[in-house]
Amino acid sequence: MLQPKHKTVKVKDDYRLIVVSDIHGHYDRFITLLKEVNYTQEDYLVILGDFIEKGDQVLDTIHFVQQLDRNERTFVLAGNCEWAINALCQIPELAGEIPKYLKRVDKNGCIRYVYNLLKLYDGTETTLGVQKRIREYLKDELDYLNQLYVTLKFNDFLFVHAGIEGKDYKKNSLSTLLEQKDFYTKGNPRDEIVVIGHMPTCNFKNDLNNDIILDLERRIICVDGGTGVKNVSQLNALIINQTNGVVHYSEHKVQPLPIGVINKNIVHEVQTIHTIQFPYYEIKILEKGEYFTLCEHIHTGVSMNIKNEFIYQRHDQTLCLDSYVDRMINAKKGDRIKIIGIYDGYTYASHNGDVGWLKNEDICIEQ
Repeated sequence: MLQPKHKTVKVKDDYRLIVVSDIHGHYDRFITLLKEVNYTQEDYLVILGDFIEKGDQVLDTIHFVQQLDRNERTFVLAGNCEWAINALCQIPELAGEIPKYLKRVDKNGCIRYVYNLLKLYDGTETTLGVQKRIREYLKDELDYLNQLYVTLKFNDFLFVHAGIEGKDYKKNSLSTLLEQKDFYTKGNPRDEIVVIGHMPTCNFKNDLNNDIILDLERRIICVDGGTGVKNVSQLNALIINQTNGVVHYSEHKVQPLPIGVINKNIVHEVQTIHTIQFPYYEIKILEKGEYFTLCEHIHTGVSMNIKNEFIYQRHDQTLCLDSYVDRMINAKKGDRIKIIGIYDGYTYASHNGDVGWLKNEDICIEQ
């Protein structure tokens, strides 16, 4: 099973280091990102965990990461997904959790892929039998996940998937290092800059922008762009260059969304923008509308219009489907937008980094 192993690297010369986190089985997106940042084997590359599950190219991603890891300048760290999948497949007491996992996590991943490939849904295997057959099929991949480091100390940077507690991070539990959700808000107790993934960066903002958070005052950098998790997602690369002893930062992102073109000038009155963010998704319906429903956001008490398709019931709660913003976008004829989703009457889109709503009739989709 995965153990909390730690790696330390010291580099005196100039270097270029690329950090990517939370790829979540999006092999094509990862390949595109590396090409666009002109990655070569002379660069240092840190993959900050959660490169598996939730996407539909998980095995391709694992095999490509293994190939990259043959380079001594590549460092692959474990995330909570690598830890969880390893445990689900190898601990007999957790065999009964596999059906629950497949039911709870409705997106793709290596367990679901093997489960379907081997037709383990036909009911002929016990839960232990299902676990054994998945483990045997994924033996090489699980062996690789099992030997990953959980932290990397690289000069004045500390890389870890989720965060640390206290100054002696090597005494932290795997749960602390790989699962905690509030490291950015709690703060960094060490002198190094801590670079994390795990939580989409929009969770720490008042908008749905998933660009990298570069907070040098707090000595924390957050990289996760929400790939495989958020409907407004991207895959981010943090690029750290040290030249003559001076460190410079840049970033790049891949956000493969369809493009639309605005066909008229659109001007709305001054708006008060409201957002819903993780984990506060509970709402109360106030007035049902044809396209949008007026709701009260339980956490903040504010009223806002939510697209009908984003409202659902779970048990006795009414919830918003994901992080959400009620902005109506202002745009000029000819402006290009990124289309997040097309719904009844309206399109959810990103315009100059702002996410919001436009009428379908005001957009032509670029072919």
